[in-house]
Amino acid sequence: MTLTSEKEFSRKLGYVLKETRKAKKMKQPEVAKKLNVTKVTVSRWEKGDRNMSAKSLKEYCDVLGVSVQSVIDRTDEV
Repeated sequence: MTLTSEKEFSRKLGYVLKETRKAKKMKQPEVAKKLNVTKVTVSRWEKGDRNMSAKSLKEYCDVLGVSVQSVIDRTDEV
């Protein structure tokens, strides 16, 4: 994967996470608290400005009550 495509994937992943969070009627501070990270970290993940570890992605998806696979699959639609 090239740097450009990695950045594009991070942006798409962040968008899907943000839209999923909003659909679940959750706010960034609520997610941040459950993940024991700052709201700024959640914001950067959702903007694609900061890459997530696989562990963080799994934990984020667990908080939202969705599977990692469903989130990744939705990045193809963005």
